[in-house]
Amino acid sequence: MRRRLHSSLVGLAAVLIIAPLMADERIESRNNVALVKKLDVTDFGVWSGLRMGDLNGDNRLDIVLAQNRGQSVTCLTAIDIDGKILWQVGQPNPGNHKTSFDLPVQIYDIDQDGTNEVICVMGDKLKILNGKNGALEKEAPLPAKDARDCIVIANFSGNAQPQDILIKNRYKNVWALDRNLKVMWSHAGNTGHYPWPYDFDGDGHDELMCGYTLLNHDGTKKWEAKLPGHSDGVAISNVDGDAANTKEIALACCGGNTFALLNDKGEVLWRHPCGHSQHIIVGDFRRDSPGKEVCGLDRGNNRSASGVDAMILYSTDGKQLWREKRTDTGKNRWTSLITMVPAWDDRPGDLILAYRRGGTTPPTLYDGYGRTVAVFPFPNPEAQHFAQHADICGDEREEIVVWNEKHVYIHGNGAASSDSKTPKRRPQTKRLYNYTHYIGMP
Repeated sequence: MRRRLHSSLVGLAAVLIIAPLMADERIESRNNVALVKKLDVTDFGVWSGLRMGDLNGDNRLDIVLAQNRGQSVTCLTAIDIDGKILWQVGQPNPGNHKTSFDLPVQIYDIDQDGTNEVICVMGDKLKILNGKNGALEKEAPLPAKDARDCIVIANFSGNAQPQDILIKNRYKNVWALDRNLKVMWSHAGNTGHYPWPYDFDGDGHDELMCGYTLLNHDGTKKWEAKLPGHSDGVAISNVDGDAANTKEIALACCGGNTFALLNDKGEVLWRHPCGHSQHIIVGDFRRDSPGKEVCGLDRGNNRSASGVDAMILYSTDGKQLWREKRTDTGKNRWTSLITMVPAWDDRPGDLILAYRRGGTTPPTLYDGYGRTVAVFPFPNPEAQHFAQHADICGDEREEIVVWNEKHVYIHGNGAASSDSKTPKRRPQTKRLYNYTHYIGMP
């Protein structure tokens, strides 16, 4: 549901750029951006190890920050959106914040008792912690010493809600565990970065898109697509909008430098080469194009400070609709990340949130024509920072959360209030309980 604009501000407002309109486009006034909260997390801050979910039961999203050495989590700090520390497990160290990969930590109600837990790997154990106080509820040895690349919540068992846990190494093995942390099955192959669970056949059990292979809920192989490299990103959606609601699978093939779209049988519908495919998302970004569109992030082949990346938008049938030509300046403009934002104001159409763009470009929302919709100020955007969208305040509108190892900024659309609360419990969304550094799904 699209929300109406609110004209009053509660903080910092950004003036937004209106790009030239296409002949068939009319754009209403751009929305205001308000800085709702600014939190200091200097002692326990992180890069991509931030997760959001309601821990204390007030129907606002709290924040868990996971510090690390390599892919080993060393400290977890839970805070509310006012910056109050709810609990802390491990010893914080301001130097343990760097990540360019997934960390094994998620927020989810794995026992379905009505409150979220924090599921993580610390030391050589897979642990389930009480979301309210951080107390240990359950733990088990890892299925392998290096099984700490990420955590995925799935429904392989056919429960009413997902209650299984997938854990993997980088990039050869995955293990599926039940709610009691017992290994159900394992799979060896080209796993890619973050396997994505989805019930393609509607039988109440998730299949798993694991790299270029679709696995049954019992870990047996259904099919394997013939694509190069490994999967850096995956997005599953009814891209062509057919009445049967069959799903297509969009893939960013790292190493193979390819963007591809598959059908649910693993057949390649189209593929396009690029410099370096990194991320891929699907959304209804253009009203002048049928079905949905696929947006990929091409990082090019220059990984020096002078490198430049580009977003590319493809139609349902693989036609290139636009390719970004960046005009901003500065170093490290090849490190962008993108995700799809399904709601920001009352105008139709999904949006693209791009962040960590290098140079002086802060996190920015773009429409399907490459035009700027909203800008989210953040100190020193040339340095590492990350962003995500969620209704963190409980006001039934999306906020944009931007952070680095020192700060967490929460930006609202107009008069967003951090005091807003929803009248009932909000279960974790799949995007939040399966958060990944290689985010693609909405």
